[in-house]
Amino acid sequence: MSVSIPYKSVTNADDAYKVVKKNITKEEIEKWNVSADLYYDEDNKIITAKGKGFEIVFDFQESEMIADAKMGFLLKPLKSKILGYLEHKVKKIV
Repeated sequence: MSVSIPYKSVTNADDAYKVVKKNITKEEIEKWNVSADLYYDEDNKIITAKGKGFEIVFDFQESEMIADAKMGFLLKPLKSKILGYLEHKVKKIV
């Protein structure tokens, strides 16, 4: 299950990438009581959050951002809730 979020406040993938990089932080992810490491692929405009039992990928296309989450067995029930929260948060800033 992935979420597609069209840009409204920004005009392209570069701007969206910068805004999300600034606002989706390690501390933001820790609000879910999980620890994650964030990896930034500047060339391809991809942000990856990896933690124990999950991986969330933000892929910035020219007119939209696509977020996808891979959850381990214990976190699968929270997948839609987490993606919904991220979608709501990202829609406000891009």
